[in-house]
Amino acid sequence: MGEPQLLLCYPRMPLYEASLAWEQLRSQSLSEIGASIDLTKIQAQYYPLARQRAAAVELMSLRSKIHGIAEEYGFPSHVSSKVLVEFDRSVGPEIHAQMAILPADASSIDVWNFINTAVVPDVVLWRYGRFNSQNKKWSISEERLFDMTRTTIGRLWWRVHLLGVELAGKLGEDEVVNLLEKPRIGGYPLLSRALGNRLLAFASESNMSRRMVLFRDVTKRLLRRMAIQSVFVMTPEQIDEFVASLFLESAEALDLPGKATPSAKRAQEKSDQEKAFATDWPIF
Repeated sequence: MGEPQLLLCYPRMPLYEASLAWEQLRSQSLSEIGASIDLTKIQAQYYPLARQRAAAVELMSLRSKIHGIAEEYGFPSHVSSKVLVEFDRSVGPEIHAQMAILPADASSIDVWNFINTAVVPDVVLWRYGRFNSQNKKWSISEERLFDMTRTTIGRLWWRVHLLGVELAGKLGEDEVVNLLEKPRIGGYPLLSRALGNRLLAFASESNMSRRMVLFRDVTKRLLRRMAIQSVFVMTPEQIDEFVASLFLESAEALDLPGKATPSAKRAQEKSDQEKAFATDWPIF
């Protein structure tokens, strides 16, 4: 057996520092930004009690990896949104494997502020920025820089961490967004993976629009049920059966065809029994 991977803490950049830095970055070209990046000296704070810290060599390696993948997908040239989505799919597993970041550290937006601003700002602008040729400045949504849910690099790390490499690569972009941007659902890996796997098993890839209709209905039912039923005390098998029953309920309500697997059938039978029990129970 190999030695366990050493988990690291990464530098942090507060919002006000990142905002000031981006005011300067917006007025530079991608080549100028790339030439100005110097990661040999880290001017940032770490989590105060961090035992193992990502040093300059790890940061330079991370930049090289992300930048190299971006070049494979056309960086710094303008490319289609489809190509950019494919870039996301490719870079996510790579940064998740390479960063070896503590999940608790990855929960801090200050960490991703540093990665976006100090490590790969040129790639961030290429991915989400728009250059205004009149005022010679980049425009980019602040949520792609400073929002924990949609931050450019951080969301790709979390996508793989919560769903796993295989599932993250199979789900459509809209499906991943609808799943992971609901904190009560997407923040729990067992539930996220059960939902994603059930979605893939229930509907074919050729009918994406109907698949999204089904998924939206399932998540609405799930949120209502979670008000009275906790998934956090369920075993993985119980979560899978619980999710399967929701998909069957939604498919029947929407008159959508679906694959009723044995576990899904058992879940539906169990759900029907619970409903019957609740109906027969005397009301005082």
